[in-house]
Amino acid sequence: MKRITEIMRSGENNAVSNKDACFREVLEIMDAKRLGVVCIVDEGKLIGIVTDGDLRRLILKTQDTLPDLFMKKVNKIMTLNPKVISSEASLEDCLNMLKKHRFWVIPVVNEEQMLLGVVHMQDLLEALI
Repeated sequence: MKRITEIMRSGENNAVSNKDACFREVLEIMDAKRLGVVCIVDEGKLIGIVTDGDLRRLILKTQDTLPDLFMKKVNKIMTLNPKVISSEASLEDCLNMLKKHRFWVIPVVNEEQMLLGVVHMQDLLEALI
């Protein structure tokens, strides 16, 4: 049986930004990586996440002009302390967590909450089949 670290997307295949990024930068990363999420890190430690749903809700409720919206800092829109899965968890545990929370993607962290990668439901299902 494969481990989470064998199927997760990491390095260039992961969507990662830092806490000082602006909305436009996060949107560009999300579009380029096509994962529906961007993990926000501070010195490698996961501190938040921005999902495509977060961005849609922000666009719908904002009164900002488009230039102002594009410059909004990610720390104003990210979800703090997102749900994560340990790099030691089984694939079944990961599937159960994704199903429970109705997520498509979940960050993988080590004991120090350092971001290692993300698991996408599609990759997980392929590994389990």
